[in-house]
Amino acid sequence: MVHSYAKGYGAERELVHTLSKLGYMTIRAPRSGRINLPSPDVIAVKDGRVIVFEVKFRASAFTISKDQLEELTQWKNVGGAHTYIGCKIARKGWKFLHLHDVIANNGNIGKKFIAEKGFSIENI
Repeated sequence: MVHSYAKGYGAERELVHTLSKLGYMTIRAPRSGRINLPSPDVIAVKDGRVIVFEVKFRASAFTISKDQLEELTQWKNVGGAHTYIGCKIARKGWKFLHLHDVIANNGNIGKKFIAEKGFSIENI
């Protein structure tokens, strides 16, 4: 359990630093799922534009929970944030997905889905 948390934590930190190098003000929400409030893993702001991320580090297919999707939707609808799923794929690097695409796919994320819908950080 600690091992998977450590990988997720590392991916979140890496994304925070990558976004910072791109000129964003960034923050990682530590243990975001444990405060019983809608809280994404990473928040980034640049030129008044707010972007929030749910971050996953995986080697294979996975599912984003309905609760996590609903929390990101609240950030979009109430906070006006741009919402993404950031996927760090083992030995392949980062791909990003629009929240609406992930919701349309019932939270299911696999290799084919990422290949079709995923994009690089430069396209955020």
